[in-house]
Amino acid sequence: MVMDYVSIIAAPIVLFLLPPFLDGIGRRIKARIQYRRGPPIMQTFYDLEKLLKLSSVLPTDSPIFRLAPYIALASAIAGGLMLPFGSEPVLAFGKSLLVFFYVMAMVSVVMILAAFSVQNAFSHIGGHREVMLILSIEPVLAVVFGVLAFKLGTLNVAEMPFSAGLSLSVALAYILLAYAVYVEGGFVPFDIAEAETEVIGGPLTEYSGRLLGVFKYALLVKRVVLLWLLASMIVIPAMRSLGITGPVALLVAQLVVTFLLYSLAVAVEAANARLRIDQAVSLNKKVFLMSLAVLIIALVGW
Repeated sequence: MVMDYVSIIAAPIVLFLLPPFLDGIGRRIKARIQYRRGPPIMQTFYDLEKLLKLSSVLPTDSPIFRLAPYIALASAIAGGLMLPFGSEPVLAFGKSLLVFFYVMAMVSVVMILAAFSVQNAFSHIGGHREVMLILSIEPVLAVVFGVLAFKLGTLNVAEMPFSAGLSLSVALAYILLAYAVYVEGGFVPFDIAEAETEVIGGPLTEYSGRLLGVFKYALLVKRVVLLWLLASMIVIPAMRSLGITGPVALLVAQLVVTFLLYSLAVAVEAANARLRIDQAVSLNKKVFLMSLAVLIIALVGW
């Protein structure tokens, strides 16, 4: 019962407050790396508040355009509720990583649909780029899930054994998963679909005011949820192997590791420039070939 209470209390705090807060910290980290002072840590909250108070200009009568931001936010939150907060997920049916990534993929899918619902060349270019990124990274995730299911015997994050995670193939699968999470999170150099300096926001070009604020909030939630998944897969098996099973201790460890992963991601962002879409797809193809090699390693027992 205690575990249930911890999850129910922690989930809304993490999903609603942590994404803008981490984005503010990330902006400060990148500023310091680039020898700038940077905005206040709460700046992302201020930006979202300003957008949410403004009315939106509707360039089309398509209901997809109006509903897409809310569907994206709902999908990101639903995906987050499928992950453990402490030791248990809020949504009991969300124990499979397959279900989790299907739900999270809806964020990209509705953004693509929104991009093609308006008559704007920049929006269409951004939509095409998002499609290419998804199609090039999803096969990597499929292979990673195959390796984890084969070696760990489960795709339930809360039940993953630590001992099996010490094998070579599982360690490599974790690295590939971290790469896929980075790409799916839209970090530089993979923020190609929105690329403000090139295609003026891509799929979000025609969005403004409240709808733009909801869409940006959804993308921030998606990014943190993906990192929370990776942090959970590291923390929960490791701490349980040490005999630490308390939900509060696990939750604190998840928060710390998520913060460290986010800080590492923004540090990588600060040191890289945006790739062209063909370069990103080519890189993802190479990573997919590497993932097949990892699958072979798992099948031979390593």
